[in-house]
Amino acid sequence: MNTPWAWPLRILIFIGWFFGEVVVASIRVLAVMLLPKKKPTPGIVNVHLYDLTETEETLLVILVALTPDTILMAINRERGDVYVYGMFVNGDVDAFRASILDLERRMLRATRSRPRADGGKDTPA
Repeated sequence: MNTPWAWPLRILIFIGWFFGEVVVASIRVLAVMLLPKKKPTPGIVNVHLYDLTETEETLLVILVALTPDTILMAINRERGDVYVYGMFVNGDVDAFRASILDLERRMLRATRSRPRADGGKDTPA
């Protein structure tokens, strides 16, 4: 779909989706604060990003920082890796990594005026 309204519509859909993710993460963090038996299971995960410009990297860092249960710890621009702290990794590193990659994919689909059919992914080297 390449109509003049497709790109703004994709951006609005992404903003709505991201707002929902922030609300869910906020509720999870609030539950940890209010319920003494609920304990976070944090972890730091290495995530390989693909095909990002510096502007897209910056936007991804901002989006991760806005989510209450994640913090971007470090970026290795030469390798395209980021290290993300997650409050609820729960020992499932692959699922947490997939959630960060899903955020990246959705962000690229929304922000690029002509997103690639594969979601903007290159095969990692």
